[in-house]
Amino acid sequence: MDKKTDTVELIVDLVNTTLDIQDLYLRESEYSQLSMSEMHVIEAVSKEEVPSMTAVANHLNITLGTLTTAVKKIIEKGFLVKERSNEDKRIFYLRLTKEGEKALEVHNQFHKELAYYIKSHIPQERMDWVYETIKLIYSDLIDYRSELRTKKKAK
Repeated sequence: MDKKTDTVELIVDLVNTTLDIQDLYLRESEYSQLSMSEMHVIEAVSKEEVPSMTAVANHLNITLGTLTTAVKKIIEKGFLVKERSNEDKRIFYLRLTKEGEKALEVHNQFHKELAYYIKSHIPQERMDWVYETIKLIYSDLIDYRSELRTKKKAK
């Protein structure tokens, strides 16, 4: 194999291993009743300035129906609250409960630990190059995802 192919395979392995570790981290925490996708919903709610159902679904790049199903389960588990807007009764907002905030802290701790591992292997003088390269790859992948969605809708 050539170096480019090896690099791509290594990146795929890196992403898969990171996801596996993230899942294991959650499973070993006091919040093992949450799935990784449920934790990402909690995280998305926390990141939205105005966490309406639509804003959170857009943030996660999922349909409103998919989010609604996930939110019902997360509410049942006691990590989210869903509240109707006073101004527009069609709009619902999501809010983390105290337990949701604690679960998010555990998730954020994982991200801090992951960041430590990544940063410890990148020399400071190469950090800008690594950042710009990853940013370009990310941007291209976002475009590719949009193309795939457009093709799917056209069928």
